[in-house]
Amino acid sequence: MFTWLTNYLVGSDEDRAANKMARQLYAAIVAQARHPVFYRHMGVADTIPGRFELVSLHMFIVLDRLSSGDEPSDQLAQQLVDVMFADMDDVARETGVGDMGVGPRIKKLARSFQSRLEYYKQTIDGDEGGAFSRGTLSDALIEVFFADDKAQMPKAEQLAAYVIEQRTGVAQLTVEEMITSKQLFAQLDEQEEG
Repeated sequence: MFTWLTNYLVGSDEDRAANKMARQLYAAIVAQARHPVFYRHMGVADTIPGRFELVSLHMFIVLDRLSSGDEPSDQLAQQLVDVMFADMDDVARETGVGDMGVGPRIKKLARSFQSRLEYYKQTIDGDEGGAFSRGTLSDALIEVFFADDKAQMPKAEQLAAYVIEQRTGVAQLTVEEMITSKQLFAQLDEQEEG
């Protein structure tokens, strides 16, 4: 009985292990998304919405890899999303959103996050016919990061090339390598020009 009660109150060993792995992955995602090169050279706005979009973009890369279908990856992917939104909840509270406003804000972020994941996946993989009617990954990124300002297309293309490179690199890692690696994403050059 005590084992059941302990598992009910604090989760099973498997749940705690998955949560720990998800926290490690999330920390690596946030660290990469906070790299100065995105803000200094790629023109991403260093604002809460801009940071959210970069975290979402890096979550897409990792979740895309975890969607390979094996059971532990599915559980880890769900834990990773849970960790992200627990962090978003904390950020909302730290920025002064009251208890009554946190729930609606998190729901809005969750819808936005889900639509971003689908949008990025479709632009990379294409629709059923092999082409996506809304355009390329660069088109998606210029819409999301640059408010559809076509003058920013070179920056969107640079960001798209980065996503493709990182997605390819992360896809080659095993789940264990993703968690234990000191460098989940390929290193960025601080001097990279935009």
